[in-house]
Amino acid sequence: MPLHRLRGITVGVPEPQVLNDFYEDLGFVGSELGWGPEGSPDQITVAEAPYRQLMEIRVACHDEADLEGIRNRLDGLGVQHATEGGRLIAPDPVNKWRVIVEPTPVADVSPSPRETLNIPGDRPRTGARPRIYTEESLRPPRRLGHVVIGTPDILKSHDFYIQGLGFRISDIVGGLGFFTRCSSDHHNLLLAPGPVPYLNHYAIERDDIDTVMKAASDYLRRNEGTQVAGPGRHMIGGNVFWYLRDPSGNFFEQFTDMDCIVDEEAWEIGEWGVEDSWSIWGEKDQPEVFFNPTDMQELIDGFNRDHG
Repeated sequence: MPLHRLRGITVGVPEPQVLNDFYEDLGFVGSELGWGPEGSPDQITVAEAPYRQLMEIRVACHDEADLEGIRNRLDGLGVQHATEGGRLIAPDPVNKWRVIVEPTPVADVSPSPRETLNIPGDRPRTGARPRIYTEESLRPPRRLGHVVIGTPDILKSHDFYIQGLGFRISDIVGGLGFFTRCSSDHHNLLLAPGPVPYLNHYAIERDDIDTVMKAASDYLRRNEGTQVAGPGRHMIGGNVFWYLRDPSGNFFEQFTDMDCIVDEEAWEIGEWGVEDSWSIWGEKDQPEVFFNPTDMQELIDGFNRDHG
């Protein structure tokens, strides 16, 4: 595939400093308005905007030949684009945020240290407590993993991201929700129907189940009323999840252990119904607020004011 990684996003909010403080508290590193894991302190950039919104998606391709292929496909779709500084910049024709594709070396985060688990018949952790118990501080998040967007024209968005940019479909839910990838992750971008373009949530990868549970529990204790959904393990993607609300009203997911797709030909795209597709354990169904956030009318009014 021409794409190999989700490089980052830009989130717009009325009060950027609030998210700066949040990402620093979460354990990301960086500086004013740019945050991420060690070595990539700009995976999530923050900008001022009149209402919370996604402003930019950044993905990586391999080389100039990949960029040329994307340019040709976008031309075939009639989508405007430009090349600046070796990067392809394409305004999303439906959702109005920018997508930037840039040749970037293939890379991943460093491997996590493996937890020593005692399981029936194999109990190697003897005379020692679990690592999560003995750690002085919680290990920091590892990376931005994926983004979920709502779009008012799901089929046109499908054409832009899949036929034009080169995202690959992993699974389809309800006939109109597309789990797509630009890496070996099961999904880096989920396209879902929405009344206007909006950021449904962004997802942050943790080392293991313990760090997801500990990080989410600590956040909830400090920030009452921010629970959205979880914990659970998704049926689609397989990842352990816990969804919370950040200080600007965006949903964010802490996750681990997502399905990995390396052999493109061997993966079989699943067609899932909406019922019984949410979680293997934990809550059976996604809560109503998950795709209908409490500030949806504000998002509708803001988008129509800016683009109507």
